[in-house]
Amino acid sequence: MLGPNGADGMTALDLYAGTGAVGLDLLEHGAAHVDFVEIDRRRAAKIRQEAVARNVSEKASTYQADAIKTLPRLAGNSYNIVFADPPYDISPWKDILAELRKHNLLKPHAWIIAEHATRNQLPDTISGATAINRKRYGDTSLTIYSFPQTSDNQ
Repeated sequence: MLGPNGADGMTALDLYAGTGAVGLDLLEHGAAHVDFVEIDRRRAAKIRQEAVARNVSEKASTYQADAIKTLPRLAGNSYNIVFADPPYDISPWKDILAELRKHNLLKPHAWIIAEHATRNQLPDTISGATAINRKRYGDTSLTIYSFPQTSDNQ
């Protein structure tokens, strides 16, 4: 999905990180830095431990906090990739996308990858972002969003 250079030099944000598997994988494939946001204390600690075990801890920051409430705290950072995998019984997409844009957390041409239940089809546009790709894996789907480029964010 990322192309021949993998995640080389990219920065990423892993929201609702859970085990941190996605962000850790990005680090192992060349990402320059990943910020993990996970509300569960034990899971956040496990992400930190796993980053140390994989020798990528200097390129990882873990926030044990609510995903949406943490976005304003990340102002000043910018990401090539945002991966969000919230619990399937909530639908925070409008808030996530609005906050990412409001706090200028996205680099030009950034992807926001939304993991969700296949039964919960996400709309083509949310908070100004447009779905550019969709993948289905059984009961799980990924919808990839991007914000259109303007002279303000190119």
